[in-house]
Amino acid sequence: MKIMNQFDVKQKAIAATIVLVLVLLAITLISLASFSTTQEKLEKVTSQYQPKMLSAMQLTSHFYHSLSVLGNYLIEKDDYNMSLYRQKVEDINHTLNELVDLTNLNPELDDSEQLIQIRILVDEIIEHNISMLALAQNNKKNMPAIGIASDKLEPTALYMNQIVNDLLMVTEANEQLAMMQKVDNLRFNWTMLVSEVRHYLAFRQDDIIDEIRLFSTGVNQSLEDLNNQYDQMDADQQDLLDEFDSNMSYYREFLTQAIYVHASNDWRADRKLMRQNITPTLRKLTSELEMLVTKQQQRIQESNIELSEQISNAERTIRISIQIALAIAILVIFLSFRNKRLASDIQIHKESERRFRHKAHHDSLTQLANRSYFDDTLFELFLLQEAAMKREQLNSELFFGLLYIDLDGFKAVNDNVGHDAGDFILIEAAKRMKKIVRSSDLVCRLGGDEFAIILNDVKQVSAIIKVAEKCCASINAGYKYQQEKLNVSASIGISYSTHPQLPLNEKIEVKMEAITKQADQAMYQAKKSGKNQFCIFK
Repeated sequence: MKIMNQFDVKQKAIAATIVLVLVLLAITLISLASFSTTQEKLEKVTSQYQPKMLSAMQLTSHFYHSLSVLGNYLIEKDDYNMSLYRQKVEDINHTLNELVDLTNLNPELDDSEQLIQIRILVDEIIEHNISMLALAQNNKKNMPAIGIASDKLEPTALYMNQIVNDLLMVTEANEQLAMMQKVDNLRFNWTMLVSEVRHYLAFRQDDIIDEIRLFSTGVNQSLEDLNNQYDQMDADQQDLLDEFDSNMSYYREFLTQAIYVHASNDWRADRKLMRQNITPTLRKLTSELEMLVTKQQQRIQESNIELSEQISNAERTIRISIQIALAIAILVIFLSFRNKRLASDIQIHKESERRFRHKAHHDSLTQLANRSYFDDTLFELFLLQEAAMKREQLNSELFFGLLYIDLDGFKAVNDNVGHDAGDFILIEAAKRMKKIVRSSDLVCRLGGDEFAIILNDVKQVSAIIKVAEKCCASINAGYKYQQEKLNVSASIGISYSTHPQLPLNEKIEVKMEAITKQADQAMYQAKKSGKNQFCIFK
């Protein structure tokens, strides 16, 4: 107190002003530090967390698409599906490298070990897929019973056919009529046995095994009858009978092996590989990627909370600084400038988030909604329908329709003209469908040359039919590509949300699957009926 009394009012005011300026200066410096931290957070969210989350989602999509393409190749064994599969493997490696690069940008995060595990699982699945392709090219290795038949049973069967024919000829030459009947019985039972074995290996039907046992018993009985007359045979007949008997034991041994392998669950090596290796590894990979996506979502959420708090604190500090003293106006202006810059960064962050969200829910080629967006929309529409039913306010005159569309002749354009022409067809067809529907309706590309249209607030089924007719006519109108006219058409299947065969009292997921299946089945019926037409599910 004595020290304070030594200063006059003016000196005290100057001292207070100095203290105030120092305090305001400290507040300003804290604000600047807060702005710097906020910008770092924004940069991590926009340049690391969101891209990493999107890349992990894309990697999952690439893998499931690659398995779908691989399945098509195993059925059709064509160059087109093999080319698609190789492209998907490149996409997988490219996306995984992007994840690794993004992780290296921020080494303090604990994602590196998880990325190593993901890489191991990715390489493991690709290696299994290579084994699957090798099996597709080698039926003997893929189906062991066929290998046994080709290498052991068939050569032996041909040789034994010759033996029994020679035995019959010698017996005829000796004019042994009674013995000829027994040799003929042996030839009949043997021929039927070989025929049924081939039948079983081709069609793998359990009831054929009983026929194999029957004719095998017949062969044994015929051999026993002939051996009872062994002393009545000449040397040539005895040698032929002994040779047949010896080869029969050899044939029976490998026949038992072939039937055992062919009847087991592992009769196809590719299915065993899928069941024991590919599917479990893919589940592990999916789980790892889901955990990685969840991490990024949590980081984005935490960053958004921190950003909101930091922005609020910064704005409050600026307001206090302006109210306390005009003397630091320059600093306040500087803070305001930084605040505007921060707002701009936030806007960029929001725009970037919007673009990422659009990319995750839209097809990159046609810019139509993708299957994920289609499923979300279908879920919301059924949810609204359920809510209306609970309130007993469901207007039976209003419902939504679903059109399932597949392009006829698209594969021929891809194969004969090229993938660029195919992409042109997809883009042009998407534009034509968008022009036909209302702004409240949704046009989606589900994948490949398959599309879907959701028509909202429909009053009559005839309105859906009109849209289907317009789509058929528009898509079939022809396409001019590089001075060449291309032709594709559309097969369309139709269902709607109040269809009498929809399980309206079941869960939404069940109804979604049911209405999609109805429209898909109707579309295939339209294809069977001649294509370039539509069909309503009945």
